[in-house]
Amino acid sequence: MSDHKFHEGPAGGVPYILREGDESYPLHVLMLHGWSGDERVMWVLESVLPEQAPVASLRGRFPLNGQGFQWTDQQASIQTTMQDFSEAIDAVEETIAKLTDEHRFDPDRLVLMGFSQGAALCFALAESLETQPKAVVVLAGYYPEGTPDKIAEIPVYWGHGTRDELVPVERARRDVEKLESEAAKVHFCETDVGHKLGIECTRGLKRWLKALIGESGS
Repeated sequence: MSDHKFHEGPAGGVPYILREGDESYPLHVLMLHGWSGDERVMWVLESVLPEQAPVASLRGRFPLNGQGFQWTDQQASIQTTMQDFSEAIDAVEETIAKLTDEHRFDPDRLVLMGFSQGAALCFALAESLETQPKAVVVLAGYYPEGTPDKIAEIPVYWGHGTRDELVPVERARRDVEKLESEAAKVHFCETDVGHKLGIECTRGLKRWLKALIGESGS
């Protein structure tokens, strides 16, 4: 991790790690890990995020027998439905409220960024949160079973590997087509990697986040 000041929160909602930033910065980032991850694994992407942005990484709602955590109590599957995330949504909403009260984390500036199952939860949150997020970032993820509604109003960055063995790129392409058919604005990036974010899409995400608030630079 960087030299920023960090906080850890075990009470209320789910455990998290918060990186302090400029409260006035236009983007406040919420990171959600994939199946079997925890609140620490997403920090490998910290350098992609704007230096000034407050960033919080959350731990999954359900433990996996000492092998990490997940966001549903179902067996790991990309056939997850929106309803499967209902308990996770409640826990994340409670955590956002805690971050807002204690650290001025601003839900009006929220960017949801998730990997794999965490990306699917990002979509479920985008459809359910009272305050519409500024953007959704999907990394090696998928759209859970359900009908897009609010997503047409939210910019989406989607990075996926063409050799992804867990979430096949064909599924990602179908989901992107589904979202675009609902007038969603999706920036889709493919690279020749497996279940991770390739370097080209990593660089593209950094540029996309800057463009989102009108900044320039690489």
